[in-house]
Amino acid sequence: MAKSARAIWLCLLAGCGSDATSAGGDTDRRALLSIVGLPALAATDGRYEVWSVGADGGATRMGVAAAFPATGVELSLPAGASRVLVTWEPPNDQDAAPSRFTLLHGARRGASVDLTVTGALTLDGVEVQRAPGQFTMFSPSDNAERGYPSFEESGVWLFNMTPRTLPQNDMWVRLAQLQPGWVYEGWMVRDIDQVGAIWLSYGKFTPDATGAVNRRDDTGWGAFSGVRDFLTAGEEEFPGDDWISNPLGYPLPAGLSLPLNLREKDARGVGRWTHVITIEPASDRGEAITTERPFVLRPYRDAFGDGGPGIPRTITLRADGVPSGRLVLP
Repeated sequence: MAKSARAIWLCLLAGCGSDATSAGGDTDRRALLSIVGLPALAATDGRYEVWSVGADGGATRMGVAAAFPATGVELSLPAGASRVLVTWEPPNDQDAAPSRFTLLHGARRGASVDLTVTGALTLDGVEVQRAPGQFTMFSPSDNAERGYPSFEESGVWLFNMTPRTLPQNDMWVRLAQLQPGWVYEGWMVRDIDQVGAIWLSYGKFTPDATGAVNRRDDTGWGAFSGVRDFLTAGEEEFPGDDWISNPLGYPLPAGLSLPLNLREKDARGVGRWTHVITIEPASDRGEAITTERPFVLRPYRDAFGDGGPGIPRTITLRADGVPSGRLVLP
């Protein structure tokens, strides 16, 4: 049968050819890999790579891809493979070893491998948190001057407004601890999933050893909080930003004006702002203010809503934002 464009694409991904034979005489096996929850990458955003790992810890690249087809893809699983990894490789990473950015992994059990983020993105044995807590409409950067409430609809912060109603029973949001290659980032997004959507980062952060998010993020009060020394000024001990004024003259995305109204609605009366928590490569730390871009891992997403000051907003885990996969030998 002539090779179709799809077949050629699969050959590029899987390194097509006849089954190889190991030094011990065992034949490599064809296997079907199915992955969900990993969106396509642009050419400038790096690539996905699939690896097998033998009992000696050595890794063999099985395939390279910008996306995974919904129908799955055939790969050649080397004889002696005991584990499978899926990594994200940055655009400038050209070596022949897996990067530190493991997305999924799994141990071979008989004729299959179940691929999970647990122990890959997260620390060993730590599952993605299903009920992290609450995000809160709040503007602490100006409340000392203006009192509370002031421009509360212009800020978002991660803490539990009604802690006694939650399993945590305190003010701290809880998130799964991540492997060293990864970090959380918080966002407010205007017109999400639409052409021209605006993503505003409120900083990168990590939980403590217990999972509590009880430390500042890397943008402090926020570049648009009106606080000139926003990175170092005393602040609340949780992640968040205010978008009130711009004394330092940072570029503001077209179509926005300050102070923001995160309860803004469109002409149909639908709220325009969405709160998102992503998982980002830790190498993105140090990005210049206003140049941040979201990675493909987006486990938490919630409409901001039009509730007023003091109204709790629940952080919701979205199953389609957490990748998973399965490799099956015929």
